[in-house]
Amino acid sequence: MTSAHQAKDFVILWDVRQDAPGLLHAHPALGSILESLRDASWLVQELAPFDNGVEVRPFRHLRAFYRRIPTGVIAVKGSEPLAGTVEPYLDAMQQFRIDYPARGRSLFSALEHFPLVEQKIPLAVTAAEAIEDAHAAVKIQKAHLAQFKALACVPLPLAVIGWPQHVADKHLSTLRTKLSQRAMRIVEQQIAGGLGAFVYYYPCIPLRVAHLPTILGQADGAIAWRAKLSTLCNPNATINLWIDLVARFLSLGFMASSIETLGVGHCLEAKNAVIDGGFVDLGSIIDMASIQSEQMFAETMLATIADLTKTVRDFLLGQAIDVEAEYRNPSLVFIQLMQHLLPALSARVRAYPAKDPRVSRFFDESDFHAAVGNGLGALYPPTRAQRGHE
Repeated sequence: MTSAHQAKDFVILWDVRQDAPGLLHAHPALGSILESLRDASWLVQELAPFDNGVEVRPFRHLRAFYRRIPTGVIAVKGSEPLAGTVEPYLDAMQQFRIDYPARGRSLFSALEHFPLVEQKIPLAVTAAEAIEDAHAAVKIQKAHLAQFKALACVPLPLAVIGWPQHVADKHLSTLRTKLSQRAMRIVEQQIAGGLGAFVYYYPCIPLRVAHLPTILGQADGAIAWRAKLSTLCNPNATINLWIDLVARFLSLGFMASSIETLGVGHCLEAKNAVIDGGFVDLGSIIDMASIQSEQMFAETMLATIADLTKTVRDFLLGQAIDVEAEYRNPSLVFIQLMQHLLPALSARVRAYPAKDPRVSRFFDESDFHAAVGNGLGALYPPTRAQRGHE
């Protein structure tokens, strides 16, 4: 593995010591990690999965690697453009097609999917995206620390690095030979603000639910899958921690899913839910105060529950095909999961005083018919006729 010598003139765009120094009190040793960022020699330039005992890039972690420290790991998300081996991975993404459950295989390659669907640059992170991730994580950690006197099981942001212009120019030049014109125009717009990296602390290597089939392989039935899963974690404990963490988000006045980030990555989705019971990639989290209409509030809350439910389903069943018959929406397995998940989430929400009264109203179980009526009323509000066209 080579060093990042060609990027030694990078800049620190954001530093937790200036923006939120109080977050470091729980992990004072992380201050020395921040100092080491000035030396680029430890930034790994290898996209293939590896584990050298100190740094590790697990399977399918193409936008991040991790450096072990005694209390967890330091994640670096976005150093991949520094690598000299980017092109073979871009070629592989060009051949791979994304499968959508119940919709079939996309005509977009994975390479085209990122700019056209997710508005992201393949194998790179923009400086703006990295700063957005840092700000979102700070907001959650500050609120959680104040309310619960402990850090949440989400990234503890440390710094945002800005790479020199020649790194962006080289990556752009490589992509230009592989992307369609439309995708390339999006990439050029995104990259105009520069490339960067998000550096954060996490209590363990953040293995995601979406990565489990690659790690564990196939299993013959749910019992066999759970046995494999149990070699990595305690499934019941993981689900309980997810539910509790979502309830804490809600009590603090945050929605974990936002409508504008549908399709581009929610922190509750399988690709961002960590099997230790935490979540990463917090850009989808929004303040409830910013949600103005009852319709948007109901839709956003239901999207949150749907994301969490699907992640629990993927966690417990892997790549098994749902039992659907004619019941396609929701599937029978979703009904089974939500039968137990919703009461558990509701109980946790009631245990924490909600900052926004709409949270309590949403989970109010005192009158079933009133609750259903209010919910449907929010989802299907009266249509406002345009003046002169009544």
